[in-house]
Amino acid sequence: MQLQVEKFRAGDIGRVCSWIKSEAEMVLWAGPSFSWPMTQKQLREQLRAAKGKAATLFPFGLYCGHKLIGYCELARYDRKSQSVHLSRVIISPRQRYKGFSQIMIGHVLKFGFEELGLNRIALGVFDFNKPAIKCYKKMGFKLEGTLREASKVGDSFWNCHMMSILRKEWRETL
Repeated sequence: MQLQVEKFRAGDIGRVCSWIKSEAEMVLWAGPSFSWPMTQKQLREQLRAAKGKAATLFPFGLYCGHKLIGYCELARYDRKSQSVHLSRVIISPRQRYKGFSQIMIGHVLKFGFEELGLNRIALGVFDFNKPAIKCYKKMGFKLEGTLREASKVGDSFWNCHMMSILRKEWRETL
């Protein structure tokens, strides 16, 4: 199985949307930025930030051959602060728990620190998403704090852990 992480292909928007089956899954993946039911149009509009010289979004796909099996973004690129947010990390339901997130995130960290010259990559992850937290810790991310009851889904409020990795910490993991 040959895996490649590369710029996300807009033709795969429908595949990403097909992996999200409920409002809770949508919020788990994207936070509160989309409305349910999620549509391809919403994701397509989000991806507009990836265009032009002043792009603030860098979407990536994890491909097995020509088939998309994972997606993530570097978003909210702040050139002055040399920082960005890793967000919307998702793996096809059939391919989860096989270590593919680590492969994808490893490539994206390298891109961020080496190609963009970043100093810091941050992320938010809901406190009950233990597999994701474990993955991020393996990749070198450190817990910075928790936003208590940061998102409401249905009748529940979800806590969001804030994590980050600095360039010097990333270099130590190599």
